Amino acid sequence: MSDPQSPKRRGRSASEKTQLTRDDWLDAAAGEVAAGGFSQLRVLTLSKKLGVTRGSFYWHFRDHEDLVVSFLDRWRDRRLHELQYWKPQGGDVETELRQILELLLTDASRNIRRLQVELAVRDYARRNDYAAGLVAEVDGARIRQNCTLFERLSRDPQRIEDLSLLLYVATIGSQVVLTGRKGEEDTIKRIEDLMARIVLGEMGTD
Repeated sequence: MSDPQSPKRRGRSASEKTQLTRDDWLDAAAGEVAAGGFSQLRVLTLSKKLGVTRGSFYWHFRDHEDLVVSFLDRWRDRRLHELQYWKPQGGDVETELRQILELLLTDASRNIRRLQVELAVRDYARRNDYAAGLVAEVDGARIRQNCTLFERLSRDPQRIEDLSLLLYVATIGSQVVLTGRKGEEDTIKRIEDLMARIVLGEMGTD
């Protein structure tokens, strides 16, 4: 972070200093990313939406690149943190699988902006190595967590990994299809049931 007496810091008023936080800027950035991807993420646009000068931005970030990296880091940290909410607890595998699917599909289908941000991050990762590394880290952690569930059903490491990957890809695809749809509770439940039966059926043939 630059010296408190730097020209950039002097451009920020006392009222702005008390009203905005780093997360306020990142939350505003999330809205822009969700609406139009990373190409829409501009400091001037964010400043206008937040009702402050650009000097406020430089209180928290060195430059536009620092904003993007900070945004991606927060996305990664939050995605890894949320894994604890659907971590297998060692109970009945089918019950836990259905609970996980309900959380990932039913709950996620209500959060449109979250999915929009995730898709934007994945799109950005196709042309940005740093973003690609974070996406790979999140994907790997999610798939490994699936593995901890299926390890109780099979002793074949390759089968466990394959089914964990299949479940993950199917879950992401289902979220894309289901997010934002109204009155589709029966469809969501049907997809949850199909995914559970397919995965458990495959593991049962071990």
